Amino acid sequence: MAIVLAVISVALLVATHRVQLELLGVDWPVGLLFGAAFQIVTCVFLYSATGSRLPLVVLGSLWGILAMPLMGRGVGGGVLMPAVIGEQAQYSGWIVQGLGLGIPFLVAAAITAVRLRRR
Repeated sequence: MAIVLAVISVALLVATHRVQLELLGVDWPVGLLFGAAFQIVTCVFLYSATGSRLPLVVLGSLWGILAMPLMGRGVGGGVLMPAVIGEQAQYSGWIVQGLGLGIPFLVAAAITAVRLRRR
């Protein structure tokens, strides 16, 4: 289940991370916000369905492996360096990597902290 959700998550986050919406004169990064919300919902679902933190670790680990071919030095952003388009660095590629990798591990760490505190 975590493998399938990792594939969907990578495809969704990489495809939508540059989407912006102008509202009240401000460009809101709705692609990144949607991606973060999707990762959180995915983590909650995986933990609810399995009762284990292992699928969250699998999701975070696979996310990095599956996203690596899509995160070159091109338009979407780079793994080691941000992409540069028109003399402007594109940091959304780094942010989407942080969301994709970080959220599952942070949720697993939060669950661990809650479990340890209950003891």
